[in-house]
Amino acid sequence: MGSGIEIGKSITSKSHAIRQEMLVGFERVIWQREANVHSSTDAAKQVGMDQTIASGQNQLAILHQMLEETFGEGWIRGGKIAARWICPVYADDVITPHGQVIDISTVDDRRRARLVVNCRNQHGVMTGTGTAEAFID
Repeated sequence: MGSGIEIGKSITSKSHAIRQEMLVGFERVIWQREANVHSSTDAAKQVGMDQTIASGQNQLAILHQMLEETFGEGWIRGGKIAARWICPVYADDVITPHGQVIDISTVDDRRRARLVVNCRNQHGVMTGTGTAEAFID
């Protein structure tokens, strides 16, 4: 894990098809909330939306998977992320995570990568963006 990490390196992971049943399941398992714009078409329509939208936590999970696949324990034990969601993700969208190493530093005698990260939908539209850090083991 983490081999070949250098400034400028791009990383990505598999694309994720977002399905309505995933949105509903995520809300029930993670948050145990009542029907809302993330899990109910009726609730979404009550606030003027045509359909449900994925919560930011869905995109965060996709970024997390990419970072864990790339950095392993360096991400699990010491990873950091700051992200914001800039475009809605809907059921039937396909989301792909991306990252690029912008800096490598030394922290506590360990190499640490800093990345810009984002998610894009099937049309190439950026839906989330941020920065992440992980140790290079």
